[in-house]
Formats: sequence, C-alpha cells, structure tokens
Amino acid sequence: MQIYYSSIQAIQQQTLQLDNEQCVHCKQNHQLVSHGFIHKKRVGAEPEAVGKRVLCSNRNRRTGCGRTVQLYLDSTIRYLHYAAWRVETFLFALMAGITIQRAYYQATGANAPRNAYLWLNKLSAQLSCYRSLSHQPLLPHSTQAATENRYPRRGLLISTVDALLRQWGQPLCAGFQLKWQRSFV
Repeated sequence: MQIYYSSIQAIQQQTLQLDNEQCVHCKQNHQLVSHGFIHKKRVGAEPEAVGKRVLCSNRNRRTGCGRTVQLYLDSTIRYLHYAAWRVETFLFALMAGITIQRAYYQATGANAPRNAYLWLNKLSAQLSCYRSLSHQPLLPHSTQAATENRYPRRGLLISTVDALLRQWGQPLCAGFQLKWQRSFV
C-alpha cells in the first residue's frame, strides 16, 4: 500500500477505494476502513490535515488485526514537528557553508540548536540509504573540501544531498518520499 501522496484529495480518493487493499500488518483483504485525519499544529495557525489513518477493523464481524496505517502528504516528515521544506532549508544552508546553529535558526526560527544535532544524527543514519539509491559514487565539490576535512560526517552528508539534488531536483524531501515510499528522515 502506498504511504505518501501528493495531496489530501489523493489520500481521500485512496481511502474511498480500500475494499481490495491488503493490510500491511496481517495481510488480510476487505478489512480496511477510513479512520480519520491526521493533523499537525502549525505555528500561529490552525492545525492542518497532513494525512489520514486507515484501520484494519476487528469490529462488526470483521476479522482484521485492529492496527492502523497512516497515509501522509509527501511534504510531511512523519516524526518531525516541522514540514519537509524546513529540513530542506536547513540542508541548503549547511551546503552554503553556514554554521549548524545559524542554519537551524534560518530553517525554524528557534534560537536553541539542540534539535539541529538530532536532525543531523537522523540524516547521517540515512546516508547509506541515500547513497544506495543514487547508484553512483558521490564526489565532493571543491568548495566543500574544507568542510569535509574538518567535519567528515557533515561533508559526506552535504555531498550526498548535493548529488540527490542533481538527480531528483527540488523539492527533495517530497520527491524522495513520494518515489521511494519511505521517510526522508
């Protein structure tokens, strides 16, 4: 079952056609039912719908497992408070040579960069995935040579993101999630 979609309307259309879909957990057919929207709080705005839940029902003569599957917009990163474009802003700032603290401030407006390091750790944990999907050896640009010598892990992340951008273009996170059906972070 597809997890990431380009619009709420596409998610709604998918949840109207659940009769022949198979549960990803128990592999049963004809047990999935729409179970409501997923909302995320936005700063200074009303909560916004970013996805929808689908339940493998075990009620009313159904024999499902009772577990849910969450369908998301491709511009939403599942376990982060911020949207995908903010992570991209953070990455682009790092690629421009800005410090981690300043890049995180530009992306989120938060003064404390504590979560920036969590983002870097999560992105670094995904490096093997990113590099295996590009199927090419990634060579660093000469402008990044100083960064790589001083911070090798960050330099590797920057060169990998640069290669992914050249291969897929922008928006990087949304394109990655829609194509590979897995979270960018």
